[in-house]
Amino acid sequence: MEKVLYYIDEHICEELTYERLAEVFGYSSFHFHKIFSSVTELSITEYIRKRRLTMAHKKLCETTETVADICYSVGFNGIQTFNRVFKDTFGMQPLVARECQAKITYRSVEEIITGYLKRIEVEGVFSIKPRFEEREEFVIAGYRKHTKDGFNVIGETWCELKSNLDVIERKNKHTMYGFEDYSEEFCSEPLLFYYMAGVEVDKDTPLPEGMYRKVVQKAKYAVFTVNGNNTNGEIWKAFRYIYLVWFPNSEYCIDEDMLLDFEYYDERWDCQFGAAQMDIYVPVRRMED
Repeated sequence: MEKVLYYIDEHICEELTYERLAEVFGYSSFHFHKIFSSVTELSITEYIRKRRLTMAHKKLCETTETVADICYSVGFNGIQTFNRVFKDTFGMQPLVARECQAKITYRSVEEIITGYLKRIEVEGVFSIKPRFEEREEFVIAGYRKHTKDGFNVIGETWCELKSNLDVIERKNKHTMYGFEDYSEEFCSEPLLFYYMAGVEVDKDTPLPEGMYRKVVQKAKYAVFTVNGNNTNGEIWKAFRYIYLVWFPNSEYCIDEDMLLDFEYYDERWDCQFGAAQMDIYVPVRRMED
């Protein structure tokens, strides 16, 4: 990521997208987005825009270049857009910033990386050591919705599933899945994906109208056991820890053939009790593989 950040600085006047950066540095787009956001605390679009603006500000205060020359040298396509975005960000027009030598906070690449490492120390307080498990192909069926309609659709999928459990022939009556699918209509900015609440079934199990079937291929998983009934956001904290802390500091990366993760609920889960447990499964592979 340090190399990525230096690359952005060196190519700031060019068109930079997370797809291009992922390709240059050999990541899948999904994995790259996750790791980049964990290090910078910004989406790639937000980071590049702020980087361009801070570079423009430095040039305004330290050189005699024209505003137009500075605008194009940091990658903006038009002076009007540059003036508007600059004012929206810093509260003043570029020429005013030059005249008063306005001060702003500017983070070097070294400071961004150092800040990330310090956050790791703090966030490491919430730590889950995963176990690793290989699962054969399995099939889940349930209701799925896209979060483009709001994250409230996650709760809606669970309501639909629980209302129709009696009409599904399940392989195990004590297990359910919360399934995040990043392989289809995935968007990183803002984060959008398909979510499915489901149960395990056989491939040929008949399903009621409106229910979706998903075949999950054989894979190796890092499995994180979460303690608590989610009254304090334990599941969200666990996902945050997995992607922002554990992945960047492990020898594993996301299995690019399995762009998904899922929550696994069994007899241990009872949201009425604080001692409840559930598992988060994330498909992984070793970096050297």
